[in-house]
Amino acid sequence: MDELTTQAPDLTQPTRSVGGVVTVDDQKYAVGLMWQPVQNIDDPDPEIRETMESEPDADLYCLRQTSVFQYGVGRSILGHKDGMPSLAASVASALSQYESFCAVFQVEEGWWFVSVRNGLILAEEDVLFATEEEAQRAYSSMMAVPDWDACIVPAEWNIEGTIQQSLVELVSKGRKVRLQEINGAHRTYFLLFIAIIILLALAGLIIVFVRLWHSVFTPTAIPTVQAPQIYQPVVPQPGKAQPWDKMVDTKSLIERCWSDIYQIKSISFPGWKGGLITCTKDGITTTWTKESKEGLLSWMRFGINEYQFTDLSVDVTPAGSTATGKVIFSGLPVIASIPTLTPQQLLEDLTEIQQSTGLALQFAQQTLLDPPNNPDGSRPPNQKTYAYYSFSTSSDYTPWEWIKFFEKFTGFELMKIEYNPSNDTTTKWKYEGRIYAK
Repeated sequence: MDELTTQAPDLTQPTRSVGGVVTVDDQKYAVGLMWQPVQNIDDPDPEIRETMESEPDADLYCLRQTSVFQYGVGRSILGHKDGMPSLAASVASALSQYESFCAVFQVEEGWWFVSVRNGLILAEEDVLFATEEEAQRAYSSMMAVPDWDACIVPAEWNIEGTIQQSLVELVSKGRKVRLQEINGAHRTYFLLFIAIIILLALAGLIIVFVRLWHSVFTPTAIPTVQAPQIYQPVVPQPGKAQPWDKMVDTKSLIERCWSDIYQIKSISFPGWKGGLITCTKDGITTTWTKESKEGLLSWMRFGINEYQFTDLSVDVTPAGSTATGKVIFSGLPVIASIPTLTPQQLLEDLTEIQQSTGLALQFAQQTLLDPPNNPDGSRPPNQKTYAYYSFSTSSDYTPWEWIKFFEKFTGFELMKIEYNPSNDTTTKWKYEGRIYAK
């Protein structure tokens, strides 16, 4: 490749900008993250936590799950915020056809430089520079490394063999990987109760093993011979689907809820206030309420078009004071999750979790009648009764942090996730679900 024609590059280390946020198509993105590969993809939390504790002011992170797992560490002091998408992750997703690429884009805040090598965003090559000269020096230094699949620079640099890409088009195609908060003390307690539950489960298995051992090897009295009894054969009834035979996969539902809630959360219109955002297996509902005379319908329509959230439909009341937004889900994977715990075991586990963590976890045993009683209260034939524990909790933990709790139980069904932007930071999230007993 030719050298830059605008200026002979100085290959000394460039002075990096402290900027951490850039704006692309009116959307703010986080840049300047420190990227690291995930060593243990089955449980990346400990290494992410260790890295954040060793980095000054590190208080946010995002997890990039592609063919190679990677996490980025952010800092609030750079302007990074909970829910803000990573620009490097979005561009890397849009350019996934290239295993290795180096790119420079001019943005409102300066010149953004990023390098991806063998599918990984390089550790400290997600950088916002204040000047074009700094970006040129960083790019020239990186060209000392051979074998790039693509090099992307502004057209006015006139470098042979490079290509040009629109950053707006790339982020519109790329996957949004968002930063999330981490609270060291609270999250430690959260992980601790998971460890406690695992130990309890192991203790339960040991008890079962000991009982089986005694039942096999303990001598028993010779039974008294009794006259044979004649039993009528049981004719099996035609198979009937049970509640846990077809349930929406919890992890897929959380991923869809998380992504869409943050998109809706970021939408704002002059004179309108966003309300509660509710996500279920059927979709998302939310409302906006007119707060002032500036709250014109034209502002709302303009804003929705600008955000380009095509799955969102909005209906406005005749008075024009309230608007309801809806997103309908389709294609979420369905799985079977057969219950393995009795009602008593579920009660003990839930109580243990509540006591060991101090979480505001509310639960109660309930029953499901299938089919339900007739209108006169009588029971229809072949009615079955299923026992389950319903639960609800309000928390500052994000859905991804609660996944450890959700995945502990079989026969688990996540019924609802609510996000309330008006609440304080400790109760923005609310979860409701049920756990069926065997």
